[in-house]
Amino acid sequence: MGRTTGLLIACCKCNAPQQEAAWAEWYDEEHLPDLLRGGAGAWVATRWELARKPAPGMPGTGFSHVTLYEFEGEGPGQRADRLLERDRELRRAGRIHPHHAVIEMHRYRAHGCFSEKPEPSSALQGHVLAHVLCSVPEREAEWDAWCDREHVPDMLASGAFAAATRWVREPRAAYGANHLTLYDVHHARIETAVELSAAAMPALVAAGRKHPGHTGGMALALVSSGRYRGAGLRASDVR
Repeated sequence: MGRTTGLLIACCKCNAPQQEAAWAEWYDEEHLPDLLRGGAGAWVATRWELARKPAPGMPGTGFSHVTLYEFEGEGPGQRADRLLERDRELRRAGRIHPHHAVIEMHRYRAHGCFSEKPEPSSALQGHVLAHVLCSVPEREAEWDAWCDREHVPDMLASGAFAAATRWVREPRAAYGANHLTLYDVHHARIETAVELSAAAMPALVAAGRKHPGHTGGMALALVSSGRYRGAGLRASDVR
């Protein structure tokens, strides 16, 4: 298994669009260092934004940015708990931007054959974050094996992605997508990855290489955001 064994995915936004530039600067210069300081939680964090952010006041996902916090070793859930406790401490100390809004957070642990997540690097331009599930629960084990054996290799063969890792929600929800596939994009345009993967699908379906229970949930096309870009900020670099 790779260094990263767990993820905390934070979906957030600035709730005053006219203040987004100041909020983004605060996030890079104060918030991430505050959360990573001491090395008790995440070993690295990367910031992303939706490739197509919703216009203010228009219907959308409800958030504009996504932060990936990566945890190493056994018990990544406990490390995530420490990071969340650190966030609560910062709130009590008044060190949270007044327009910072966390819309939702979810924890995941590495899962399946594709559990070797590459370290964040300057080559990383974006992610496609795909929530997936088997719509026939009693066939989930079969579907899970198909994802490892066929689906992820097929997606990598499309030329869209540089790497892929699979994750399972922890704790699992009673309903909805408990599985996540995180695709790494090195193309300069995230649209290139989306177009290449979409172009591969009709032939795969025609060849019978789509599991009948495979169902996609929310999928996000993300591009790097903020000061640290795809390389992220490491806890070891925070003083």
